[in-house]
Amino acid sequence: MAKRHKTDSRPTIAEIAQIAGVSIPTVSKVLNGRTDVAQQTRERVERVIEEYGFVRNRAARALRKGKTGLVDLVLPRLDDEYFLPILEGASQVVREAGMRLVLTSTHYHSEEDAQWINDATDRSIDGILLVLPTEEAIERLEQAGRPFVLIHNQGGLLNMAPSVRITSWEGGFVATQHLLNLGHRRIAYIGKTSPTRDAIERIAGYRAALDAAHLPIDPQLECAGEFNEIDGYHATRALLQLAEPPTAIFAGNDHQAAGVYRALHELGITVPDEMSVIGFDNLPYTAIMNPPLTTIHAPRLELGRAAAAILVSLINEKPPETARVVLPTHLVERQSCRPLAQQAHRP
Repeated sequence: MAKRHKTDSRPTIAEIAQIAGVSIPTVSKVLNGRTDVAQQTRERVERVIEEYGFVRNRAARALRKGKTGLVDLVLPRLDDEYFLPILEGASQVVREAGMRLVLTSTHYHSEEDAQWINDATDRSIDGILLVLPTEEAIERLEQAGRPFVLIHNQGGLLNMAPSVRITSWEGGFVATQHLLNLGHRRIAYIGKTSPTRDAIERIAGYRAALDAAHLPIDPQLECAGEFNEIDGYHATRALLQLAEPPTAIFAGNDHQAAGVYRALHELGITVPDEMSVIGFDNLPYTAIMNPPLTTIHAPRLELGRAAAAILVSLINEKPPETARVVLPTHLVERQSCRPLAQQAHRP
C-alpha cells in the first residue's frame, strides 16, 4: 500500500492493521489503551497510526503518553435528579479539556463498587470521579495509583484524598436556626441513620443549633432514615404519634421532604398552617411543591465542575490549586415554614 500524505483521507483500522502486520482487534486494543498488547507490537502500531494520521494530533499525543482521554464518572444511580447537575458540570469541564466522560452506576452496592474498581484499573480510563464512595472503594483506588477525585464522601472524616463536598454542617445549622427564629422549639430531624458524611454533618448542625438556643436534644425527635421519600413518609407518621408531636420537621434531603408532605396530606395536616417543613438540596421540583418547599441549596453543578477541574490537573500531572474543595450552601426561603405563633393548634 502506498504511503499516504497528510492531505489524503485517513486510513481505516483494517488498513492500519494490514500496514502494521497485526490483526484488527490488536489495533483496536492499542487505540483503546488496553494493556494486553506486547510492547513491541504496541510501538509498531502506534508508529503506523502516527505516520498515517489515523487519529488527530491531540489523541496521538495522548496515545504516546499512555493516555486515552477518557474520564469515568461513577454515580450511585442514574435515575436520581440530584446527580444530573453534577454530571453536567463534570461533562462541561472534561469536554473543555478535550476529553470524554464515561458513566458508570453502582446502584449503592458496595460489592459493585469493588468489582467496578477492579475492572476500571484494567481498562482505558485516565481518571475517575467517584460520587459517594465507600471507605473500601477509596482504599482500592489509592492502591491502584490512578488519578481520582471524590464528590461527597461516604468514607471516614479524616480521609485526605482529593475531594469536593458541600458545607452540610452549616446547612443543617442554618435550616434549624431558621425554624428556631420562627419560634419553633419542637423541631424534628429525619435522616439520623444515613451513613454518608453529609448526613452526619447535617444532624450535627441541627444539634448545634438547638444547643446554641439552649434547648435539650430530644431523642424522640431524631428519626432514623435514609435519604429517600419512603423513610421521610414513615418517620413523619411516627412523629405524629408522639404525645407531644413536633411543630416543625427538618428533612435531611428533599426526597425525604416529599415523603413528609405525603404523610401530612394523608393525615389531613396542612403545610405550613399546621406544620412547618424544611428540606435540603433544592431539587428542581421543590419550587412547584404545594406549597413550595423552603430548603437548603446544594451547588451541584459547581460540585461537578470543581471535581472535574481537579481531576484534569491530576491527569495532566499538574498540581491543582487545591485538592480539597468545600462549596457553600445557602437557605432558599419559600412558603413551607411559618412562625409558630401563626400556626393552628392541633389537638
